[in-house]
Amino acid sequence: MIFGVVCILSIVFAISLIFIGIKKNSDELLLEKKNLSSFSEGIKDLQESKKLYEAHQADLEKISKEFVDPKVPVEFIKFLEQNAKNSGLSVDISPIATEEKENEWPSLSFQITTNGSFPSLLKFLEKLENSPYLIEILNLNLMRINELEEGGVSVGGVSALFLIKVSTK
Repeated sequence: MIFGVVCILSIVFAISLIFIGIKKNSDELLLEKKNLSSFSEGIKDLQESKKLYEAHQADLEKISKEFVDPKVPVEFIKFLEQNAKNSGLSVDISPIATEEKENEWPSLSFQITTNGSFPSLLKFLEKLENSPYLIEILNLNLMRINELEEGGVSVGGVSALFLIKVSTK
C-alpha cells in the first residue's frame, strides 16, 4: 500500500510539474504573440511612413531649402548681397548674436545697412519678402540722405538700417 501511495503521489507530482510547465510555456507563447503583433504593426507603420515620405519628398526638399545653414550662412549672405546689388543698393551685412529661447525655432539675426533710393529699397524689401527663406524683419529704421550725382545735382536717397531674423535648420 505504501508503495501504491508513493507511486500515486509521484504520478500526481509529475503531472502537476507537467501542467506547470505547460502553463509557463503557454504564457511565454502569448507574450511572444503579442510582441510579434506589435512588431508587425510597427513594420506596417514604418511602411506607411516610408510611402508618405516618398510621396512628399519633393515638398520636404523645398522646405529644407527655406532654412539657412547656421554654421555656414554663406548662401544666404550671397542672396542678400545679390538682391541688394540688383535693386541698386549698397549694402553692409553684419551677423548679430542673439540668445536662443527655449520654445522658439532656431534662427540667425543680421543687421543690414543699405543706402540708395527709396524705390530701390522697396524693391529690395519685396525681394526679401518673396525670398525662398523664412525671414522676419524685426526692426526697420529709415533716414533721408542727400547724395550728389556727377552733375552736382542733389538727389534724395535713404539710408536704411534693419534687423532681420532668418530660420535655420
